[in-house]
Amino acid sequence: MLFTKARVHIDDATREWIDEQWPWLVEKLNMGDLSEHLIIEPTDEFFPHKWEPSREAIENLFATVVEYAEVDPARVELGLLEPQDEMPAALIKQDDKYLLPLEISELGDPAVTIAILARKLALLRLTEAGLDMERDDLPLLMDLACVVMGLGIFNANAAVPQVPR
Repeated sequence: MLFTKARVHIDDATREWIDEQWPWLVEKLNMGDLSEHLIIEPTDEFFPHKWEPSREAIENLFATVVEYAEVDPARVELGLLEPQDEMPAALIKQDDKYLLPLEISELGDPAVTIAILARKLALLRLTEAGLDMERDDLPLLMDLACVVMGLGIFNANAAVPQVPR
């Protein structure tokens, strides 16, 4: 059974939703021809800075992810927080900038940190594109936007828990 025809393991309704949202997202996010965009991978080629849970390392990582997400770095700022009882808002608008709060406890695994930042930046891009933030499918749309932006690998990997070997 190793050489069976590959197929996508999603139901028809999900496939139809993706087929409807994909071109709409590409247009809303002003992505143009996706064949000209990189698929960002968790490699040293894409993330050359040494990772450690330090302010300098997270700022380098943040700047890199902001660049890959095609967000103007002058419009975003990273806000490192101590763990909160309540989850902070994903984005906080401050004048003409957005603050992206990130709890220090979320800095352990760089791939997970990238997934969190990518999702927040996807939300920012969707917000700026005028998306209705009351949509029932907003979390799914944010994940799909990460894929459109080339950062979907991180969100997919972060959603799969580590399995002991």
